Amino acid sequence: MNTPMDTPVNFRQRLGDELAARAAARPVLSPTPVRPRHTGRIAVTSLGLAAAVTAVVLGTHTGTAPATPHAAPASPSAGNSNSAPALGDVGYTVTVRPGHVVALEITGTKLSGLQAALRRAGLPAVVLSPSATCPAKVTPVDTSHLGQVMSLDPKNGRVALLDPGAVPHGDTLLVVDEAPPGALHRSVGSLAVMLTNPAPACFPSSQVDIGEG
Repeated sequence: MNTPMDTPVNFRQRLGDELAARAAARPVLSPTPVRPRHTGRIAVTSLGLAAAVTAVVLGTHTGTAPATPHAAPASPSAGNSNSAPALGDVGYTVTVRPGHVVALEITGTKLSGLQAALRRAGLPAVVLSPSATCPAKVTPVDTSHLGQVMSLDPKNGRVALLDPGAVPHGDTLLVVDEAPPGALHRSVGSLAVMLTNPAPACFPSSQVDIGEG
């Protein structure tokens, strides 16, 4: 006795064969390669109502509470002032958290002394402003280490967490202030952060805001 073609058994068989044929005919998608990230960015907020006073703050290694603000001379190679900024004259905080992780938050436009603050916190940092007369292109090192060196605080995306121990030996953490010079009412800007080797003496304006370097 022949089995009718519309029985449940034959229907399931035909359906299974059709699905298998469609799956075999579907084109295989190739994964898109992911470019390595060479440059990170930190959001910058304005001082707003100017009610907040920020300072260079170095916290203890056993807790997040900041220590008494203090200052140290900045390195002349960064173009920073040789004298430390007065309390309230800077637009950033640098705090050392447990595990020697350095928390950096930019809250204003005055970054004088930032290089010295980062170096006191243990980072081999160079802070530069773009220069129209800089003759050489700065090429970040092709490495995956930037993702290990820099991350964002999960509780505050405007705070960068920097790990000095993750910076490869001989590399420099380059921080570039990309905000336009002379801007008086900046509400949002950015700092470009990258690893370089060797440390550059200047950063060309032509490389500002070019993405992944």
